[in-house]
Amino acid sequence: MRNLFKYLGGDKNIWVISLLLGVISVVSVFSFIPILVKVKGLSYSYLFFKHFILLALGFVLMFAIHKVPLKVFSKLSKMLFYISIVLLVLTMLVGESVNGADRWLKIPFVPFSFQTSDFAKLSLIIYLSRQLVKRKEQFNDFKIVARYILLPIGITIFLILPSNLSTALLVGIISLVMLILAKFPWKWIGLSVSSAVGMFLLLITIAKFQPEILPRVETWRLRIVRMFSDESQLDPTENMQINNALAAIKNGSFTYSNGAFHGPELPGNGVLKHWIPEAYADFYFAALIEEGGLPTAIFIIMLYMWLFFRFIKIGLAADDNFTMLVVMGISIMVMTQALVNMMVSTKLMPVTGQNMPLLSMGGTSAWFTCIAFGMILGISREENRKARAAQDAQTEPA
Repeated sequence: MRNLFKYLGGDKNIWVISLLLGVISVVSVFSFIPILVKVKGLSYSYLFFKHFILLALGFVLMFAIHKVPLKVFSKLSKMLFYISIVLLVLTMLVGESVNGADRWLKIPFVPFSFQTSDFAKLSLIIYLSRQLVKRKEQFNDFKIVARYILLPIGITIFLILPSNLSTALLVGIISLVMLILAKFPWKWIGLSVSSAVGMFLLLITIAKFQPEILPRVETWRLRIVRMFSDESQLDPTENMQINNALAAIKNGSFTYSNGAFHGPELPGNGVLKHWIPEAYADFYFAALIEEGGLPTAIFIIMLYMWLFFRFIKIGLAADDNFTMLVVMGISIMVMTQALVNMMVSTKLMPVTGQNMPLLSMGGTSAWFTCIAFGMILGISREENRKARAAQDAQTEPA
């Protein structure tokens, strides 16, 4: 095993957690896809092997990327960002519609589509990290920071917003944390945040009085309203997703009745997964609790927390600010995405679509998660190499 980790390189904790999440994903997704089989008319074997192959290719990408020095991504940061903008525009124009939103772009010659926002998030993290380091001495020049930092963030959010509010907010959160870590002037941060909040409130107001103009914004407004409304006043069919998710969580609890203890439904025996439209993706956490109960949920949360701890440790040990910002940006991206899935499933925030990283049946989105993990593994690999070199230098005879 030690030789295996030596061959792989990088933080062995991240490798173990990633592989463990992958195994759990393959097993759980196979159990959570009956509604997809029913609605799409596809076979279990097709969906299982498709997910398995995509995930396996993701780990191949993880291994390949962790061999690439981070300075290569630094040099390519501007090109990657421009490509992401082009892809987001293409998605708006010719993207495939999923649940009323154009989020997916068809990959030519293969039966796959991908969410361009996944590529855009990672590209923006790399681009923003480089610009925050490169422009540090020019932070007080508003023209410079607006052109190279604030405008790219705004354009990315603007292009994602019409089809995916939660991802746009996620991009905003990632960017905000990175700006704070880079000691970006608070006056520009305050101006940007207040402008974004004002624009969002304006869109919500317009949608309330003229819903036909901005139908997608009206959907956001209604979800927020339902979140804080009295359930007795809501149409059960409009709240079906979250009601079934909460019922699934209840089914996974330990109860005592009729003189006996009752536990979770156990893997494969879940009932509500047949009625939760996104049990294998957006409501993964609810389906997981129904079949695994609270202990499984705690185990998954602990895995993500340990992963986050290892990410932060690698970021803090980085020799330069660019590396630190890239690691922190990816850390926030992964953890926020997982947290949103958990909060939506437990009705702690309005219904929206975010996969559990490396767990949900996310298709090609798993590739970008694996690429992000591969970048951090590459950073830890380089840090380990430097540490060994320093240790060897100390042990050499004078």
